[in-house]
Amino acid sequence: MQKKAKSRGIAVNGQGGYERHILLCTGLRQSGDTCCPAEEGAKTWKYLGKRLKQLTQDGHNIYRTEVECLMFCRGGPLAVVYPEGTWYCHVTAEVCERIIQEHLLEGKPVEEFMFARNPFLKDL
Repeated sequence: MQKKAKSRGIAVNGQGGYERHILLCTGLRQSGDTCCPAEEGAKTWKYLGKRLKQLTQDGHNIYRTEVECLMFCRGGPLAVVYPEGTWYCHVTAEVCERIIQEHLLEGKPVEEFMFARNPFLKDL
């Protein structure tokens, strides 16, 4: 398990690893409920992957995870950026680019689309 984590750039010893982790809810819930059109979630997911691949080539290390549901079920696609725990709504490809430029790269949350903050505790 640690070997696979290391191959994906996930630090197994608390040292290094990813700069940030963005989870994107694409609205594809098994129950059939959706918070956004499936096409919009899929478009944003594809765009995020393309951009993060470009950023990796520029030396950035940002991890993305597609999630089925973030249990908010409105205003999607939704995204959460960690370690800050910043929640975003209406994350279209265009909004995603702003999150990439302003938050992921510059560390400044995009207030216009942010609706909650739930940061990780620094010391457990």
